[in-house]
Amino acid sequence: MRLWIDTDVGTNPDDAVALLCAVGHHDVDLVGVSTVHGDTGWRAEIARTLVDAPVVPGARLGAHDVAASQAEALLAIGPLENVARLAAAGALPPRLGVMGGVLRPLHHRGAVRDVEHNFGMEPAAARAVIGHTPGVLLCPLDVTVRMRPSAADLDALVDAAPVLGPMFDEWRERQRGEGVPDDEAAVRLHDPLALLALVGEPLVTVERRALTVDERGSVHADSGRGPAVEVVTDVDVVRATERVVDLVTQSGAVAQ
Repeated sequence: MRLWIDTDVGTNPDDAVALLCAVGHHDVDLVGVSTVHGDTGWRAEIARTLVDAPVVPGARLGAHDVAASQAEALLAIGPLENVARLAAAGALPPRLGVMGGVLRPLHHRGAVRDVEHNFGMEPAAARAVIGHTPGVLLCPLDVTVRMRPSAADLDALVDAAPVLGPMFDEWRERQRGEGVPDDEAAVRLHDPLALLALVGEPLVTVERRALTVDERGSVHADSGRGPAVEVVTDVDVVRATERVVDLVTQSGAVAQ
């Protein structure tokens, strides 16, 4: 699969893990990365330390970048501003994986969440993408929140890719600084799971559901009136986590 990834790498370290998984996956040819949200130039600098592929800061991203890459799929693991812009230009690949949305409220990072971060940051873009883009595979927070690696898993990830160590530490400290309880400040592998689902790893359950997104970025079942999209509804957490560790390990072998 020729894959383009659109990411807000630099905040939650799971973006970095997902990028390394793409590098290490034998069935993925990472043909480009774009960055989204806030200081996209800073995010692009981080991405360049992780991948050997063209990296385009979001403000500079044009339809020609993705078209020239001949990408077969795009993985969106940040707010959907860039993706909505590419969709409006008719420049999206035929397959689109999205980490975002929450189908039912859940307790996460010390609060009840009924709007997931990526959709909440750019709700209009999320509405446009989910409502009008074919070929979507949605991997929602309901499922990804279960991807909590053990201490041994995190150690294995850092052993395989030492660049992740400071990212994990900074994330935990930031969460604690925001008052998130220690037991909820742990790293979760949201974005790596979205990658595994998009490339067809047999670790997830996928169903077709009719969904809409409201003006807040909240996702609703639409009783058949909204567009039907593929949605990840379950995951084998143990096998999926093992696969993430394996792919990050393989990324080191590729880099050498």
